[in-house]
This record gives sequence, structure tokens and C-alpha cells, in this order.
Amino acid sequence: MAFISLSAAVLAGGKAERMSRQDKGLLLFQNEPMALSVGRALQQVAERVFINANRNFEAYAKLGYEVVVDELCHQGKGPLSGLLTCLAFAKTSHLLISPCDTPRISGEAFAKLKEASLLSPEKIYYLRGASGAHPLHAILPVETAFAALKCFLGEGQRYSVLGFYNMFGCQSVAWDNAAELLNVNTPDELA
Repeated sequence: MAFISLSAAVLAGGKAERMSRQDKGLLLFQNEPMALSVGRALQQVAERVFINANRNFEAYAKLGYEVVVDELCHQGKGPLSGLLTCLAFAKTSHLLISPCDTPRISGEAFAKLKEASLLSPEKIYYLRGASGAHPLHAILPVETAFAALKCFLGEGQRYSVLGFYNMFGCQSVAWDNAAELLNVNTPDELA
């Protein structure tokens, strides 16, 4: 398997239960929609960026990115639903992903994931910081990860992102800038 090309996806398809079901990617963080901040960081590394969303499609499209929606048969499996959709949509050898609710993430963090993947492109790599694993900041080989994820979901196992990564073969990449890994899940964190 070779590293040939790279696309990226902002994962914005969640229910945002801790944010009173507001669409987190469209909420403003420092006067900018969080999904836009994440998309710009991904653009520094990837050839093409798109957004995975399951509501407010027009509002996401106004951010300037193509929007892809989870198929009904794949919904309800947490972030793995969005991951499967993004892998199916990507037309590149590798895919970077990032959740929409980490507006401080930088292109440098994604560049570090890309560097790891260039050295060993058959694995999944994800960021690990002082606070632990951040599996939704990751880079995956598209074709093999898509096939493996379809099998993983078909087996009806628990819908754990790290569970899937461990089954597939993964490695964490250290990222020491804890501020960039801030995950905005509540109104207090947004403020």
C-alpha cells in the first residue's frame, strides 16, 4: 500500500446531546463556526476537505465545503457512522479526519499524522495528548479501512472507534499542545 493522495473530513454528524442538541459545528468559537476552523486547519495538509453532517446541510455548505450525509442504514453507530461515510466518499489513498468541536486544532497536528502515515501507510494513526487518546484526530488508509470497518460494524460489536482501530492496526502519535485538543462539548466550554 502506498501513500498517494490525501483528502480530509470534518466530522459534524453527531447529536450534540451535551450541547442541548445544538449543531456544534455551526456554533461560533471566537466568532467563527467551529467546523470552519477545523476545515481550515485540514486544508493546510489535505488536497480536498469535505464535511460529514446529518442536518443543517445548507448552513454547512455555506462554509465552502462539500457536505456528505450518513446513509440511513449506517446511522446510530456513533462516530463510526460518519467514519464509514467519509471513507466511502473519499477518492484518495488516505483520509484525515477531525471532529468539528476542536476549533483550536492546527495544521501542524495534521502534518504530524501525515508524516507518520508516509512512513508506514498501511496503519491508522491518531493523536495522543496528555489527556489521553484522541481517536477522531486520525489518518486512515481509505480502501482497507473501509472494508475492515464494514466488517467490524456488520459483526455487531460495540461501536468503539478505538476498538476498531485496535482490530485494524493502529499507532498513536504524540501531540503535546493540549490547548489544541480542547474538545468543546458544553456551553461552558464554548464560552
